[in-house]
Amino acid sequence: MKTALRQLPWPVTLIGSFHEGRHNLMTASWVSQVSFKPLLVMVSIAPERFTYELVSASGEFVVSILAADQAEIAQFCGSRSGRDVDKVRALGLKTLPGKTVKVPLLEDCLANLECRVAATHPAGDHVIFIGEVVGGEVQRPEAEPLVVRDWKWGRYVKAEA
Repeated sequence: MKTALRQLPWPVTLIGSFHEGRHNLMTASWVSQVSFKPLLVMVSIAPERFTYELVSASGEFVVSILAADQAEIAQFCGSRSGRDVDKVRALGLKTLPGKTVKVPLLEDCLANLECRVAATHPAGDHVIFIGEVVGGEVQRPEAEPLVVRDWKWGRYVKAEA
C-alpha cells in the first residue's frame, strides 16, 4: 500500500510563516488547490512543527512553489527546525515584504501564494489548514516546478500529446 501511495507525485513548496518577529520556512508537499470561488488552497501540517505554531498564532501563511533547481533548499528546510535555525539567514534567501499578509515572500522561488487561514480540520496525525489566497505572484515564469515522487526530487515534464 505505501509503495503504491509513493507513486503519487506531489509539488514541493515551502510554507512560510511569521509571528512576533519569527519567520520560518517548512518544506511541504501535501499542498493542493481546493476551490476556485473563493480561491482556496490546503496545506497539511503536523501539530508538533514550529510552522504549525506560527500559522495557528498569526492566521496567515505563504505557499512558495519551488523551482526544479531548488531541491537543496527543500532538503535543508525539511530537515531542520525553525526553533533552532533561522533558515532564511542560513540559506541566504532573498525575501520581499508580503503584499497582503505579514509573512515575507521568497524572491527566487517559482511563485508565492499569500494566504489567510479560513478553516482548520484535524486529519489523522496532521491538521489541514485551508487558506484563502489573498495575493499571489509568479517570480520565475520560465522555471519548471520541483516535484517529489517515491521520496525522490524531480521536475515537471510536459507530456507529449
